[in-house]
Amino acid sequence: MLAKSVDAGALLLSGILFIILGICLFFANQTTLKLLLLLLGILTILSSMYSFFKILLKKETEKKIKISLLLPTIRDFIIGTIICLFYHFILHSFAVCFGIYLLLHVIINSIAYYLYYKNKIKGRLKLLLSILFQLFFLIPLFFDATQNIQVTSIILGIYLLGYGITQITDFFTILIPTRTTNRIKKQIQIPLPVIFNAFIPRKLISLINEALEVTPEKEELSIQKRNEKPDIFVLIHLANSGTAAMGHVEIAFEDTIYSYGNYDMHSRSLLNAVGDGVILVANKEDYIKYLVTKKNRYIVEFGLSLTKKEIEGVAKQLKKLTTENTETYYSDLELADKGLLPDDEYPDMSSEIYKYANGKFYKIIKGKYKKFFVLKTNCAMVVDFVLSSIGKQILCVNGIITPGSYYDYLNARFKLKNTNVISRKVYTKNDFKEDDIEEQ
Repeated sequence: MLAKSVDAGALLLSGILFIILGICLFFANQTTLKLLLLLLGILTILSSMYSFFKILLKKETEKKIKISLLLPTIRDFIIGTIICLFYHFILHSFAVCFGIYLLLHVIINSIAYYLYYKNKIKGRLKLLLSILFQLFFLIPLFFDATQNIQVTSIILGIYLLGYGITQITDFFTILIPTRTTNRIKKQIQIPLPVIFNAFIPRKLISLINEALEVTPEKEELSIQKRNEKPDIFVLIHLANSGTAAMGHVEIAFEDTIYSYGNYDMHSRSLLNAVGDGVILVANKEDYIKYLVTKKNRYIVEFGLSLTKKEIEGVAKQLKKLTTENTETYYSDLELADKGLLPDDEYPDMSSEIYKYANGKFYKIIKGKYKKFFVLKTNCAMVVDFVLSSIGKQILCVNGIITPGSYYDYLNARFKLKNTNVISRKVYTKNDFKEDDIEEQ
């Protein structure tokens, strides 16, 4: 997940395998599915055993590092064994889980539709049709277990087919000269399912902690692919708890942060999942310092190189985002500074960003992003809106994009040779002096 690059041969092979598996799932019956699941379990066991003995035979590897490498292989061996022993139960359970997963998407889209309807936001018809389409598949699943397995197999097969095509497209990206790839405007990436992307930020925290233990200087965490300065950055937050536990993503352009979120804590509802949509504009350096030293977050930053025309496009999108259908919003601390609230301590995040990073806020009063909803109109969708001007686009599976989706997409672009994602940096407390941390 934190690798520097990806092997072209591995991309081609995995793409072909995903396509073959997708076709098999599309036409498979229950017996075939059970055999495929059993084969998956056996291959997982054999792969874990190979990795296990390979690590043990490395004499030059330190004991501490060797243990950290062995643990995932032991985990994979256990998973493979469970699949082999309970493949029949797993197959039926997976189909039931898919039905529940689809039901959750219907609920999420229904909440989004209610917010769209209540706030008179355009796009309600499209959302309603999406709900009806999902119900068309969902309702029969509750009455026929066999059909549940078959429908799950077909949909998963279609997804794997598309994912395999994406892998092969990435393979050709490595072979094509950089100038050619830069002229290809639309770079669509089929992300991992939301259920997996949601856990990417958590997994990254573990990987970064392990990397810092092995190499405190963290050369592996900050890599420049080409010797040129990026024109725009995409920042992804990683936190153990709080609102950023599932990640947060935002844009940095010309040393300024542009972030969309529910920064008005007084408007929050539904366990902080819903609220007024607010755009934050802040000084990049001070903002990152605040997040890392005071909020105890890691920040993963991807740098992209742009053409002059693309830079103009991004600037236009950001101006549109902050000036059209917006009004100035003041944090409680800023209101106190203006004499409109009592002089007191205001520990909410908006007040702290105003204090530590000169943050300014703009509340959206009309349009799609008027209401923030963590599982629909969220930070990642606004980043997608900005980057759409330079041809970056994630295929929105079931209408949901997450920060994990963006990490998966940008990290895949970074590991490919001929793309304009040219740097990856992880900000930790090691990037700041002790005086800076104490000052924060």
